[in-house]
Amino acid sequence: MKNLILFFWAVLLFSLAAASTGNAYAYAGNITKITGVSIDNANGAINIYTIGKPYYKGYLFKSGNKNFFILTFGQSILYGRGKKIAKPFKNIYSVSYSQFSGAPNYSVHIVIRQNLMAKPRIRTINLGNNRYKAVVYVFKKIKSSASIKGINFNVFIDAGHGGGDPGGIGPMGLPEDFVNLSIALKLKKLLEAKGIKVEIDRTSNINVSLRQRAEEADRSGANLFIGLYCNSVVVPYLYGTTTYYFHGNSYKFASYLEHYISSKLNLKYDGVVRDDLYVLRFTTMPAVVIEYAFISNPYEEHLLGSSTFRRLIAGGIANAIYKYFVIK
Repeated sequence: MKNLILFFWAVLLFSLAAASTGNAYAYAGNITKITGVSIDNANGAINIYTIGKPYYKGYLFKSGNKNFFILTFGQSILYGRGKKIAKPFKNIYSVSYSQFSGAPNYSVHIVIRQNLMAKPRIRTINLGNNRYKAVVYVFKKIKSSASIKGINFNVFIDAGHGGGDPGGIGPMGLPEDFVNLSIALKLKKLLEAKGIKVEIDRTSNINVSLRQRAEEADRSGANLFIGLYCNSVVVPYLYGTTTYYFHGNSYKFASYLEHYISSKLNLKYDGVVRDDLYVLRFTTMPAVVIEYAFISNPYEEHLLGSSTFRRLIAGGIANAIYKYFVIK
């Protein structure tokens, strides 16, 4: 209780100090909705997801021997209740967020208690369709010797569809084979940068049969097969991320990947499904297929059409593979 009282006194003193210096941030005119806050351990960051472009200002604040960095979002409303996350990183004691003020000057505070007085780097990423992510980098990750020298781990990437088989087509005409290939090529570069050997079944818009994909994967000697696909159905309102597996040795990573990617993309967790897909059944190594979003859903098609969002997918998959198979 004593720590909670000190925390709220610190926030109150900060608010009075900010008020005495005038406007702390520029108002956009519209209300920004903060839909979620998550911890990204792989990148040493805090992700703040918004609908509407966020406007924020950061302040360093000290109360006794406690160091705070306070990020104030102007003209913003927090969806859901505030929360305190204890010890998300070695150099961070806690991250708390809440609705700080109401009408007319709505504001949301993200309060980071640190072991040192340090102002973290912040960047805003446009996810498309008026959705954004503010990323607060609070912990600098050090490259491991594995990512510098290379590691004994190989991945086979299946870039789904291609050639005369475009896969699903979105309501606005976006073809799935283009999305899958774009993400596959980005994923290949990211994995190779981490020292992981990669083979891929296509690097252009050609058709590769399911049998060819499975046989090439087995010949490659890869430790992991990952198929990259979009989901597509007749009804346009289904949405979310789904991961498939068939053999028992693939379930644990399929579950890890599904949780990791759905949370990083801020999309609905649509489950881990055991399915008799050809490329899963007829490959000998652990094998998964991830359908990162529904191309048949207008909103998710819009996301998949964004190069920034496709980079986000590739980065999430690369980090999930590296964390699960290399670090763990």
